[in-house]
Amino acid sequence: MKLLWFADAIADLNEIYDYYVTLNPRAAAILYNSILDDAEIVRINPHIAPIEPLLDDLPEKYRSLLVAKARYKLIYYIDNECIFVVQVYSSRRNPARLRNTTLKRRT
Repeated sequence: MKLLWFADAIADLNEIYDYYVTLNPRAAAILYNSILDDAEIVRINPHIAPIEPLLDDLPEKYRSLLVAKARYKLIYYIDNECIFVVQVYSSRRNPARLRNTTLKRRT
């Protein structure tokens, strides 16, 4: 399957890197690559993650995979032969914001 990233998801990934690079450049690179490696697992096995319960009433069946030692959720959906990564969401944030940010990105 083909893995496609929304521009906002790439921005999320870059924001994560930019935050951590000021603290520890090596750790920032490891974290960034860890998230990309986990996304590759999704590409190989798209149904590995469960349907995200906070988004289960939306037309797209969003899935969320805990990545980077469960610090982030990789939010994606499958459409035909493509996997669309919508966002990389910090699992430490308020879960209600996940729904709000996803709804904004769908429009």
